[in-house]
Amino acid sequence: MAEVRGARDDAPVIERHLGALTGRVMQRGGWVGGARGADAEPFGTGRRRPYDESTLRKGARQLAQGGGVEVIARAVEASAEQAVERSGEKAVAFTDMFDQVYWSKKPAHAAPIGNRGNRLLGATYFGMSFVQVKDGPALAYHVSWHKPASPLQDGLEAVYGAPRRAAWLKAHIRRHIWDRGGSGRPTLCWALGRGIPYLTVSKKSTHWTRFRRQPTLRTRRRVPIFVQRDAHVAKGAPRGSRPQEVIFPAQPKKGRGASRALRYQTGAPLAKPELRELDQVYKARWPANENAIKALLAVGFDRNLDRALTLTSSRGTDGRRARLAARQKELDAKIEAAAQTTTPSSTVAKHIRKRQPVLRQTRALAKERAAIAATPDKGARMPAGAELLCKNLILLIYNMLALLLMGSALAEVRTMSPWRVQQLLLSRPFLASTDTKGTLLLIDAVPSRSEGVLQQELVNLINRRALSLRGRALRLRIRDPAATTTLLRF
Repeated sequence: MAEVRGARDDAPVIERHLGALTGRVMQRGGWVGGARGADAEPFGTGRRRPYDESTLRKGARQLAQGGGVEVIARAVEASAEQAVERSGEKAVAFTDMFDQVYWSKKPAHAAPIGNRGNRLLGATYFGMSFVQVKDGPALAYHVSWHKPASPLQDGLEAVYGAPRRAAWLKAHIRRHIWDRGGSGRPTLCWALGRGIPYLTVSKKSTHWTRFRRQPTLRTRRRVPIFVQRDAHVAKGAPRGSRPQEVIFPAQPKKGRGASRALRYQTGAPLAKPELRELDQVYKARWPANENAIKALLAVGFDRNLDRALTLTSSRGTDGRRARLAARQKELDAKIEAAAQTTTPSSTVAKHIRKRQPVLRQTRALAKERAAIAATPDKGARMPAGAELLCKNLILLIYNMLALLLMGSALAEVRTMSPWRVQQLLLSRPFLASTDTKGTLLLIDAVPSRSEGVLQQELVNLINRRALSLRGRALRLRIRDPAATTTLLRF
């Protein structure tokens, strides 16, 4: 990061600031709350007291403006990519939109909930992409910043916008799953044009009893499954693509007693084992995507660390402006074609008749352009501060923690959330003992015996990594309360 900023001499300071940020970003509360809970920070920084919250806030903003966001975002991607490549199998990707609300007394583009008294509830949208490693954890891959009310396609375009990411995803992802917010024809045609093997579900449902032809295969309870060409998407899809629609029972456990079915849409043919369990294949987005986002929210991912508002147009106005430009382009093509087909022998009346539709469209476009220009701009939070840097730092910690927990033999530890790890270990009081060999942290034991087993397993996992603190060994040990208790008699 120091090389990106062009200041290699600042590397020790940047390292200390990032170390301090790492201890504060995964806490509930804002900058001030993080400073209050930073009692152990001097062990990592070597300073006499923790950093002031203003110092870290300004330092994080400078790192973000100097290219730090891209550096940490690349580290997040690399952690997921390396895990997928080590597994030797192709992974499954998931993308969803997360809306983070914020309060403002100034006019701002609103979230799903609008006015609340004399304050406004605004929002910022983030595109969240995760990668599910085969027989492994779901790892964060990419986060993107968008205006309020942005559709899912904006998040997908951000993921595939970088050629390097797009090439890696094409080579190592066998299925990209997203929810019905991205089931429209424009989004699916865009995905087919990029060669994305998507899987989503349509907003429309049906009944499998309406189909009379021979089914492609049947579920384990003998309910028919029909696979057909997705004619609706194929109208605007590029040549050579094979969009398919799968008619799958909505309640497969009820067997033939329930006739309602869902319309799953895919950009690549599914194997028969996946077709037979298609509902479970699609529902993998809950534990691997939505639950992962909820786990991040529990440790402060939704904090508003930068409240500056920038006047800008809404997402709806941007869409109107783009549609207006497309209509203007079509009109210009019509005018040019009419000018080329006009001959000297054309009568005046015939020429006027041809120009009347063009004039009407020109007036309509001018009216629409004036309406767009009259739409007032409102405030929105833009990625100019330190928040996107801190969000990528949280994702990096989340990935490292998930990979660490996967080394445990206990299933409960392997699926443990960051908040649970904090409760059992990271937020527990401790005593520190430092000598020439290193630092020993004596962590208070949890009162429950069953949770004590989990706490000891977390300590073992960390000690196996042979961590160091300022160049010296760092070890953790559970502190026995009975060994240090002193009875005072009066």
